[in-house]
Amino acid sequence: MVQITRSPDCANSPKNQRVEDIALALLGVGDLPDTALSEGAVWDRAGGSISGRTAIQATRATLPACQDIRVDQVVSHGKAGTASGVVVRAGEGTRLFCHIIRFTSATAQQVAQIVSFEHAGGKTGIRHDR
Repeated sequence: MVQITRSPDCANSPKNQRVEDIALALLGVGDLPDTALSEGAVWDRAGGSISGRTAIQATRATLPACQDIRVDQVVSHGKAGTASGVVVRAGEGTRLFCHIIRFTSATAQQVAQIVSFEHAGGKTGIRHDR
């Protein structure tokens, strides 16, 4: 089971909670219903761009399992939101992550674009011995 640690400031609004849920799903934790993605959604990430709801879901299904996730910050405003923190996967070590999520409207019902970054982190406060 994945250990998830959240900053107490993250889920302080329904839209922030939605951004966090999507970010966790992009890390392989939780569900991302097809209806949450517009048909033409695009996911820009290391290795290239993935276009379309079906391709994004297929990519999510192949993600390596996470051991620990620490969500440090979730922010939403208008048609966009970001979630960032630290993720640990077996064999990959500790990495910083950031997901920038752009919705089709300010209601945040469907994702139009995701831009994801990961970077090998320095001191992160997550143990590697689990």
